[in-house]
Amino acid sequence: MKKELIFYYIGILVFFIVLIFSVRHIVNTTRIFVGYEDGFNPIHIQWNIDHKDSTLRVKDPMYLRNDYYLIDYDDKSILKNDTVLYAELFGDSLVSKGNALNVEPPYFLWKDAKNDTLKIFKHNITLKFTKQKY
Repeated sequence: MKKELIFYYIGILVFFIVLIFSVRHIVNTTRIFVGYEDGFNPIHIQWNIDHKDSTLRVKDPMYLRNDYYLIDYDDKSILKNDTVLYAELFGDSLVSKGNALNVEPPYFLWKDAKNDTLKIFKHNITLKFTKQKY
């Protein structure tokens, strides 16, 4: 009787462990990454990127990869006047300079549908990012 009860509880424990890991796997593999067709209204981003896979959760299930870079502005004085924002985008310790995920929160983020441009509003400056490298 005691052996059957122990096996019963072990079976229930194994079932719940498998259930937890399978749900976690499904959640991690069903992400939708922001692309050309996707659009979303301005979202106030107050959280950092997920460093283990270099993504930013925009809103579930939409995530932003690290492939959006700052467009080439003719007048770079906009960025050079804001030294904090310039350091966040082009700091010496950064591997990918000009990347949208380098901007530290809080900021507003939005994208129009069927458009390549991702926009970030921080410190009264609107920055535009596209999928081409700076």
